[in-house]
Amino acid sequence: MGATNSNSWYITDNPPGGPLGPNLCKGTLGNRSFINQVKYSPKYQSVAIVGTNDGNVQIGFNLGTGVASQANWVNVTGGNSILPNRPVLGIALDPTVPATNVPVGYAAVGGFNANTPTTPGHLFQVTCASTCGSFTWLDKTGNLPDIPADSVIVNPNDPRQVFAGTDWGVYFTNDITALHPVWSRFENGLPHAMVWDMQIDRGATTLSVWTRSRGAYVWPLPSAVLTLTAAASRLTHGTAGDFDIEMPLTGTSGVEDRSASTYTAVFTFDSPVTSGEVTVLSGTATVGAITFSGNEMRAQLTGVTNAEIVTLRTQNINGDGQPHGDVPFGLLTADADASRLVSKPDQTLVQGQLNQPVTSANFREDLNADGRIKNSDLNLVKANKGNSIP
Repeated sequence: MGATNSNSWYITDNPPGGPLGPNLCKGTLGNRSFINQVKYSPKYQSVAIVGTNDGNVQIGFNLGTGVASQANWVNVTGGNSILPNRPVLGIALDPTVPATNVPVGYAAVGGFNANTPTTPGHLFQVTCASTCGSFTWLDKTGNLPDIPADSVIVNPNDPRQVFAGTDWGVYFTNDITALHPVWSRFENGLPHAMVWDMQIDRGATTLSVWTRSRGAYVWPLPSAVLTLTAAASRLTHGTAGDFDIEMPLTGTSGVEDRSASTYTAVFTFDSPVTSGEVTVLSGTATVGAITFSGNEMRAQLTGVTNAEIVTLRTQNINGDGQPHGDVPFGLLTADADASRLVSKPDQTLVQGQLNQPVTSANFREDLNADGRIKNSDLNLVKANKGNSIP
């Protein structure tokens, strides 16, 4: 790298004494425009990505040839129409792309959403075609908090797993391909400190995390990543069988309206699961026996109340030592219409199904899950009227 008197940084592929390469910054900050980070592709040594503090991202090709003027830098900022015009503090390239001319890059963005309200977000993905002759940005911030993101890196063993270093520690997602990825904080021994850089060794066995003032840490990378794809509350309705109420992985919880002493929380992964843990992060519940069948992990829950949200964390799946998602389970006895309030419409629903066989269409009206819809279900509505959950 070389520098001018204005402190704007350049990347050069020219021999000593030759001209500097192009200015990769916008220059909008005067002598405060500079490159924050440069990262080469872990797979192709001729490709690199640059992020600047004035909101630029550029990808370079034909680097390291030893011949002057062979490098080609492409500005993929896209006029900051999606990528926020805030400091790009960290960048990374996907190590699994099939060729040099189709890179996939990531940008970790600093500042706060209030600084660029029309382009919020902190973690973005750019996908290139034809040496970035065309490219597409996607906001992959998902549920990341509105705090500066300082670094980013991709697991070479499974590019769906991406790590983001922030001002408040490391977050990760096991499925960056999701429209809105679910990010979890990495709590396994890491401090809540600024993570300014992360690296992965050449053998793709270990992630190193470099913090500001709190030291460096290492963690063994999994060779394959299991992704939590769905969650549900399952109860058996007598001879009618099992019925599930979906519990979305993000956002507003589902509503379990049935009354039981023991519930079954069912977690479905994208591959077979043979071991794992479930812990209660919030709410009143006790986790009992955990069983496994194919892609499902099932946890027995007791001690829940009839109007609360219990948040469950899945972790250490197949011994990988990491969390796999925090899922809110809404429990509101007699909320047959899932309105989050027990009221007259719930009573009307149950009355309309009295003495009907329990099916996948009306099982929510079988409030005591005994396989029959009858007056005892109506009594549950009356006993719980006025109860609600957020």
